[in-house]
Amino acid sequence: MKKILIGFALLTLSITFNACDNLDLAPEDYYASESFWKTPSQVDGAMVGLHQQLRNYQFTLFNLGELRGGTLREGTSFTGTASLNSGSIVRQDLRESSPGISGWAGFYAAIFQVNNFIYQVERADYLVAADKSYYLGQAYGLRAFYYFQLYRTYGRVPLAKEPKVAISTPATAQDAYLPRTATEKETLDFIKEDVNKSVANFSGNYTTKMQKAQWSLAASQMLLAEVYLWSAKVKIDGAAPTTTTADLAVARAAVEAVIPKYSLQPSFANVFNSAATSSIKGNNEIIFAMRYGFGEATNNYSQFIYAITDPLSGYVDEKGVAIPASDPLKVNNGGTIIRYEYKYNLYQKYDAADTRANVTFLNFNKGTIHATNLRKFIGTIVDGARIFSDDFPVYRLSEAILMLAEIKNKQGQDPSAEINAIRTRAYAGGGGVAPVYANGSFEENELAIFTERQKEFVAEGKIWYDLRRMQDASGNPLAFRKDLPLIGVLDNIAGQNHKLLWPIDLGTLTSDQTLLDAQNPGYKGT
Repeated sequence: MKKILIGFALLTLSITFNACDNLDLAPEDYYASESFWKTPSQVDGAMVGLHQQLRNYQFTLFNLGELRGGTLREGTSFTGTASLNSGSIVRQDLRESSPGISGWAGFYAAIFQVNNFIYQVERADYLVAADKSYYLGQAYGLRAFYYFQLYRTYGRVPLAKEPKVAISTPATAQDAYLPRTATEKETLDFIKEDVNKSVANFSGNYTTKMQKAQWSLAASQMLLAEVYLWSAKVKIDGAAPTTTTADLAVARAAVEAVIPKYSLQPSFANVFNSAATSSIKGNNEIIFAMRYGFGEATNNYSQFIYAITDPLSGYVDEKGVAIPASDPLKVNNGGTIIRYEYKYNLYQKYDAADTRANVTFLNFNKGTIHATNLRKFIGTIVDGARIFSDDFPVYRLSEAILMLAEIKNKQGQDPSAEINAIRTRAYAGGGGVAPVYANGSFEENELAIFTERQKEFVAEGKIWYDLRRMQDASGNPLAFRKDLPLIGVLDNIAGQNHKLLWPIDLGTLTSDQTLLDAQNPGYKGT
């Protein structure tokens, strides 16, 4: 049986949960601890810990969902002073010997802890029924979220459904392995089961915690819509979906339940001022976000900003106005070395009156040299230092609206109202009027929706998944439309088209000899 090692190191558990409320567990076998899982406050603290752990994967989510999207540069930075990271992923040079990610992206450590949370809470007679149900709604939602990342990355994956090591210590190393699912459908069906359990456990309770920094019913409904939309459009086990009509109906019902609960911020910039203005955290557009804060945790977007030592003299902005030769973004020593940089022609896709352009980027140039420094998650200045403490939005209302547009388009309906709603907000305060979109063919609509998503969600870890899910007139993923600028990133030919999925890294393969024949097609021996 094809198996993988989920983590034999878990046999010697010594885990400390450092949650946002300073929850610390004794450095002992956490899951066997007789001092824990006794009170509601301990359960609440453990849930905070699960969210802290999720936050630790923020840049992994970016890597999986953004790097392969065709919008990032490779090579050296615009100044020529730094090498840009992840070049092999950006140019789609993925091999089992160098896949860019390893160990199933590390998600099984988090899944193990969610599994244990479910196991303990289901048996917690000290919790009132409503609280137990709410916690289980969160936990099943988190588990479905992790598995959905794995599914979209690898296809067939091992399904750890219980904290096996915590329940009974494996007698041998082999006992700690789990089989990879026989089919992609088996994995997807499990994800659907989990996210539906999550929605059911919330029982219509739209309560949100920590300014939307904890998983909620609306987050589960967004995930449910995302999962079922994927199921309706993306090939499974090499074949076109057979449940498209039913899946679209489920996805639409879920996203239409979310939309009335939220409202768009009047300006695009307001969505992302969460570091500078604390009241913006959890604003009325945010559905679920990973929380950052000064003195507690910062995000990874300092890697997208020039270093304070980079030579910037002689550069001008998009209007030809000279930018300050020293520190135009007021990095104030908060920048390190630029490691990720977006392509200039992505910036060029924005109209002059589209406010998203200059909220997302600082664009400047010198002759033929163009720079597009990300400033969407620029953070704030504290005591003279730049602190990258903006929240990272996982789901927000604009995505719900564009998801509804995509569902309607696949159903043969007019998505123009949703497209125009996003455009209207994007142009608000930009000195121009948003161009009105009129309903077109399926492909025209799909490309219009994709273009809005491409401009709206830069650096939010969405575009690679969009390219895989969204389709041209022939039903092929947009990832193969290399004739369209900044869209297609793969050739639909042998040697390329298998790269829709990632390879399992060689280290994971060789840790269990039975996995040597279980590599995703096209990667063995690379």
